[in-house]
Order: sequence, then structure tokens, then C-alpha cells
Amino acid sequence: MSFTSSWVKLPRLGRGKTPPAPKYFQLEETLREQIAAWEIDHPIPSEPELCRAYSVSRTTVRKALDDLVREGLLYRVQGKGTFVAPPKLRERFAQRTAGFYEDMVSRGFTVRTRVLEQTVVRASKRVASELGLPAGDKVVKWVRLRLIGNDPILISTSFVSQRRFPAIEDEELTEVSLYALLREKYGVHLARGTRLLEVSSCTEEEAGLLRMPPGAPLLVLTGTMYDTEGQPVEYGVARLRGDRSQLEIEIVTD
Repeated sequence: MSFTSSWVKLPRLGRGKTPPAPKYFQLEETLREQIAAWEIDHPIPSEPELCRAYSVSRTTVRKALDDLVREGLLYRVQGKGTFVAPPKLRERFAQRTAGFYEDMVSRGFTVRTRVLEQTVVRASKRVASELGLPAGDKVVKWVRLRLIGNDPILISTSFVSQRRFPAIEDEELTEVSLYALLREKYGVHLARGTRLLEVSSCTEEEAGLLRMPPGAPLLVLTGTMYDTEGQPVEYGVARLRGDRSQLEIEIVTD
């Protein structure tokens, strides 16, 4: 694929009277404008084509592309090239108490769920503390892989009290969200929640599930949801792909 036959050739990187920004930064800005106009999953020009088009070195091109890949604007496929990435999914927490499933469905996305684990376990000290249970009390644990279309986005782990929600371990969560189940079957209405955000690197197992390289960045959200009576309902950990996710935080004043 030649650059001139398939791509609009832009002016070469400018040089003004004031000291210019680094060449890789100029190239990044130029490519950002083009990425906004290109279709998702479309291949971008090869490194040699970019070198020729903008009269820059291979090192400059690689630095610019590496930065754009880290930002989630591009992605690489081994042996095939570099492609335009889908836009990041923005998950909202401040506005509503809806979970990932309900949030994404409300915005028109097709969400699929694979249940990786659904068991009754003894609560660890951390889980028991968050749910207000005696240590060792029985809780139901779910580990679910969430996909938007065919793209895996996050791995969620949730815990609820088996004693408070009898037989919930038998419920099917591939077509319904946990929060909807709690609301519709058990009459529990969520009122608020806490979230702790950290950045981590994905393990080999997580990388396989999320189709990412081992060590790639994850956004890790840990928190507890509470009902209208102020009682803890669910404790969970969500591991989101850092290259496909954004978090929207609402700031309010007194």
C-alpha cells in the first residue's frame, strides 16, 4: 500500500521562527488530526511511508507511534501493522449507581458477559469487612469477563452475602446485570458507592482474557455499593483495559 494512493498527504512538519516542538511531538499532533478522520481498524501508513512523507527519522516515527499506542488511539497487530483503535469507553460513576452493564446498554452498546467463576466461598477478612460480615461467613463470588461486541473490556469480581441473598448463587448472570437482579428479585435499591482507582499491570492470565500483552496497563477499580438503608450490598474489583477505558468523574461544590 503506497502512501499517496491511499492517504491524504499533509504538508511537511512546519518550522517557524520560534523554537519548534520536538519532531516526534509535531508528528503526533499531525497524526491525531488524521486519526479523527480515519475509520476504526483501518491501517495507518507504514513507518517507511511516514518517514518519507514527513522527512523524519525512523526513531521519530516510532516514538510518535509508541505514544499514540499508549494513549489508546492506535493499536498494533504483530506482523500486520498499526491500526486506528476504537474510541475509549467512558464509564460513569458520579452520576448514577448503575453498573457497567446497565451504563453501557443505556448508551447503545451491545454488552456480552462470560461467567468465568460462580462459587460460594468463605469471606476473607477484607471481603467480610467491606460487607459487614463475620470473617469466614459464606459469600457468593462471581468472576465475569465483559465484552463490548467481540472486544473484551474488563474482568469483574463481585462478592455478596449468601445469607442475605439466599439461592443467589444459582442465578444466571450472562444476560442480566447483578444490580438488576438485586433490584428485581431481592428488592434492593442501590443508593451510593465508593470507588478506589489504581493502575496495575495485567498478568499473563488477564492478558489472555483481555487480548493484551502481559504487563499492559489496567485501570483497577475497587469498591463497595450500599443500599438506601446504608447497608453494604456488594464488594467488587473491576480490571479494565487501560487502552480502551476512561473514567468520568463529576466534581461538585457544597
